[in-house]
Amino acid sequence: MESINIGTVIAKKRKEKGITQEDLASYLGLSKPAVSKWESRQSYPDITLLPILAAYFNMTVDDLLGYEAQMSPEDVKKLYLKLADAFANEPFEQVYAECLEQVKTYHSCDNLVFSMAQLLVNHASLAGKPDRMNVVFHEAADLFEHVEESGSDAVLARLALSMRAYCDLALGQPAEAINLLDRIEEPMLSSEVLLAKAYAMKGDAERAKDRLQSYLYKNLISLWDAFSDLMVLYADDTEKIETYLQKALEMGRVFKLKEMQPSLYFKLYLTAASLLAAQEQKERTLEILEAYTDLLSQKNIFPVKLKGNEFFDRLKPYFDSLNLGTSAPRSDKLIQKDLKDAVIHNPAFQSLASEERYQRLTGKLERLGETV
Repeated sequence: MESINIGTVIAKKRKEKGITQEDLASYLGLSKPAVSKWESRQSYPDITLLPILAAYFNMTVDDLLGYEAQMSPEDVKKLYLKLADAFANEPFEQVYAECLEQVKTYHSCDNLVFSMAQLLVNHASLAGKPDRMNVVFHEAADLFEHVEESGSDAVLARLALSMRAYCDLALGQPAEAINLLDRIEEPMLSSEVLLAKAYAMKGDAERAKDRLQSYLYKNLISLWDAFSDLMVLYADDTEKIETYLQKALEMGRVFKLKEMQPSLYFKLYLTAASLLAAQEQKERTLEILEAYTDLLSQKNIFPVKLKGNEFFDRLKPYFDSLNLGTSAPRSDKLIQKDLKDAVIHNPAFQSLASEERYQRLTGKLERLGETV
């Protein structure tokens, strides 16, 4: 694939400017065939003409060159699969050399360089002796560093940093991996796992436990929140709403979330009840609202604090890292009021106003008063 498209750019800009090849040639003091050859990609302008051409068309030299990554994502994927197949069927050193040759040819294509480095990491075990494997990991680490320093793609650069850390772990260098991963203000989840591995390899099992527990906890909370969002997306499918509700509750039972962070349940219950009320599922709606009310009536709800349980017993370092620590972002008084109003004054439940069960639970909520 062509990497320099200056001929195409010149032709496009010339036409936009409304001039002929002869006009441009005359301006530059050249012959018309010279410009024609540029536009047909038979030759390139002399390097000394680039600033003049860029100024003439009111653009930068980089834009004039029309440089593009030499391989499209699809081409990179195809090459990766081809070389991966070659690693499985041909001598390692032969395919290894081909990977490095591809990097030389397309050194400015970060996606290609990253993929070749990833390919080396995934096949380093085929190198044979440990010393040779280390050479491969060092080579891959250098390629990942090149992608990171290029910075043309922020996401790819962060992935490259994580992969460099992976190489450091493979090379038995946990301190280097920690130094890399600690540079990320908000580590990607995969980076947290690598960091835990690095601490464990370094002999710091306690910090490794802290990292993995916070990783599990944050993902668990994210998954929990996703169930409510999924229910909303299936607002017209009663079966799906019920399925996601039950899956969330099942997950909560497994990890004992209700004893650790009961406030998580209010959004889940309220979302399910509102959606089912819209589907005129009165009995099921009332059952869920009763569960909501019973939970809010429990004494352990307030004060609202982040805490662990017998499973999540190493979350303190993570909580300490939060701006508010274990405290809620609002006062308990406001939280209780909002939770009560979310049922008592919710238009979604107006169709239940005449139901005796609904009147009982709203009365119970009202009697809770400002007790916090």
